[in-house]
Amino acid sequence: MPRTFVRLLAAGVLLVTGAAVPPATAAPTAATTAVRAPALSAKAPAGALDATGYWTAEKLRNAIPADLPSGSTAGTPAKQGTSSGIASRPVAALGGNKLANDAVPSTAGKLFFTDNGLNYVCSASTINNGYKNLIITAGHCVHSGQGGAWHSNIVFAPAYYNGQSGYGLWNWSQARAFDSWINGSDFTHDQAFVTLQQRNGANLIDSVGGNGLVWGNGQNQPGTRIWGWPAEAPYNGEVPYYCDGDTYAWGGSDAALTCSMNGGASGGPWFKDRIDANLGYVFAVTSRRTTSGTPTLLSTPNTPDVKTMFDQMTT
Repeated sequence: MPRTFVRLLAAGVLLVTGAAVPPATAAPTAATTAVRAPALSAKAPAGALDATGYWTAEKLRNAIPADLPSGSTAGTPAKQGTSSGIASRPVAALGGNKLANDAVPSTAGKLFFTDNGLNYVCSASTINNGYKNLIITAGHCVHSGQGGAWHSNIVFAPAYYNGQSGYGLWNWSQARAFDSWINGSDFTHDQAFVTLQQRNGANLIDSVGGNGLVWGNGQNQPGTRIWGWPAEAPYNGEVPYYCDGDTYAWGGSDAALTCSMNGGASGGPWFKDRIDANLGYVFAVTSRRTTSGTPTLLSTPNTPDVKTMFDQMTT
């Protein structure tokens, strides 16, 4: 069998006679860390695409697809446990569900950011929560991992298509990632959440709709759809693509799906169940891809730790 390379897409019980058996203890929750965006100026520059005035059409167009060198999964296999659940349920935008056009869902889009002075792009999707302001993406789309730093100038462009977002750019408020990613580039914890500030007095989820979030699901999921904005040749990052199929187990904890999307698709949603073309339940986000053999996307399905991090997100 040919060797396949992978790169990133940026209880035991002891019984003792006569002795009581202590109850099993739950696995410790993985620690997370958050960072907040700088305060916005009182007034956005005239003609600015975003409230900070940083992003221009040229910067958006020339953003580099996030990716990392070849490497295998770091860290220990994620512990899914025996439980699963629904952290949040999908909700349509106020006034009804929306599509930017027939091919572009409003609940997914491109995530732009700056790292070490260069502008990059990933993919992301909305998640319904009480504050109506949340998106999920890959951990490497908000922090560079071991030896790196938090990204800056983060904006979300829902329904991005041919150079523009159907709903404008949304500035970040807070980003949160797992400490095991930040300190050790642990790909089993390559997930992150970002809260977004209001735009023109409106909340993101109210404007475009919000997907549901599920956790604790297995590696084999039938009828999966993955959205992303691949930006390496032969793709150009200007339009979204999706791959449909049944995921299968890859290694100790990853789910895999045959798909040719590449850099720039990082952080895109994996839908376990779809309500329609615009809404569904996100059970994983694109983390890595193979670079030899059959093109394949890889992701560790959301663990109970992802549910805990979801609960930690506020405004």
